[in-house]
Amino acid sequence: MKITRHFVSVGTRRVHYLRAGTGPAVAMLHACPVSAKVMRPLMQIFARRFTCLAFDMPGFGQSDKLDIAQPSVEDFADALAETLTALGIRKVASYGRHTGASIAVEFAARHPDRCAMALADGYAVFTRRYSDEALERYLEPITPVWDGAHLLRLWFRYRDQHVFWPWNAQDDAHRSDTDVPDPEFLHRGVIEMLEAGNDYRIGYRAPFRHRELDVIPDLKVPVCFGNRPGDSMYAPRPLYPAGIWDADVPREFRAASEMELELLSRHPADEPPPAPDCTPIADRSTDRFVEVDGTQILVRSRGDLNGPQAPLLIVHHAPGSSWLYRSLIDQLGATVPVIAIDLPGHGESEPQPGNPQTVAAWTDAVAAVLDRLAIGRVHALGHNGGAAVALELAVSRPQRVASLLLDSPFFLNDTDRTLFQSHPAPSLELDPEGAHLLRAWHHLRDAELWWPWFRRAKAFQSPRPSRLDPEALSERAREVLKQPASYRPAWRAVV
Repeated sequence: MKITRHFVSVGTRRVHYLRAGTGPAVAMLHACPVSAKVMRPLMQIFARRFTCLAFDMPGFGQSDKLDIAQPSVEDFADALAETLTALGIRKVASYGRHTGASIAVEFAARHPDRCAMALADGYAVFTRRYSDEALERYLEPITPVWDGAHLLRLWFRYRDQHVFWPWNAQDDAHRSDTDVPDPEFLHRGVIEMLEAGNDYRIGYRAPFRHRELDVIPDLKVPVCFGNRPGDSMYAPRPLYPAGIWDADVPREFRAASEMELELLSRHPADEPPPAPDCTPIADRSTDRFVEVDGTQILVRSRGDLNGPQAPLLIVHHAPGSSWLYRSLIDQLGATVPVIAIDLPGHGESEPQPGNPQTVAAWTDAVAAVLDRLAIGRVHALGHNGGAAVALELAVSRPQRVASLLLDSPFFLNDTDRTLFQSHPAPSLELDPEGAHLLRAWHHLRDAELWWPWFRRAKAFQSPRPSRLDPEALSERAREVLKQPASYRPAWRAVV
């Protein structure tokens, strides 16, 4: 089942969502502190009967946060209604996990004319109310530090969220009744926490302050409260009032998903219209996905790309992403049209089949995106590894490149190339203890201190100012860690 990614503008707010399937609409809402990507396996099942719309909550994934200091579950439910209006969707069934379950139920209560039914999987009900002090301890801040230790702490903080309940009560009395997720699951969660940054606490705090079961008298549409063994919200089931629609959901993922598919089928909503284009928002880039031979490529742009002035094409360093150039995009885009692309297998762009990490494959992808957008000529700016792509574009397609600017090109003579090939960039193969996070961090950091990074001696101290700010370095590490399988091959391609 093909899952596609989209952006929609909701006023001055950008919302990112995943879409799959056909049929009645189901709005799928993830748990905190992650994003809609966690819904992908479930979408494969639900999309057999439904049009699945899995939204990044405001402030998570690729969605902008709300312009509210401490938004409530009610605020998030209203934001969902606004998003559906922007998509031209009149009515949906709402489905959510944990935080998303609270929003799904509150959406049903506040917008019954927009909701056919709600299905809550692990609805947040707490046997005792968290004090502000206890909640601050639970939602500890993310503070980047010079040695990258915050990455390892996040790894085990997210892992222990599935080992203990609550995660910071690490003793036998609070062991969870569930398996530890695999490294791929943990890695995705850590990267998504880094995406949300310290603001992850904003959305995560909301269900702890929600009215919980007091919402039930306000429900005017069918709402099913599902709970499964092993879930942290399974224990509070005795607190539910008699007469509600509840369901004991199986522990195993496939069986649980099939049961939830049947539950949602009892009260289907409307079939939604096709996904609209993302409309521009003043004074910022417009984000969209462009499909090239079945691969979705992220494109950021500002200005009229098809006007009389040839746009500036920014090609990011590989490994990396266009996100790291957003300030440059905004500054230059105020006066000239600008387009920036996440190369396939980097940032938010899907890898092409087989994930070919070569300059030729990247260049072909960039040219294909320009073709899809009917852009003829560009001024090409390539940075570091991206300079090779900009140069290759100019050499292979000279009619497309009006001018060429190479920023810190990675030019090597034969001796240097042999040296680099004998000291390859580290593999970021996922490690169950999170060690791959530190490999990425220290490779990036060492490259700021020495050049080449593997000659850690005074004679090879980098001649340029070092970019060692932990916040900025953490952002760079996050972007390359989004697709760790591309990291070492990308460096090999640049060399």
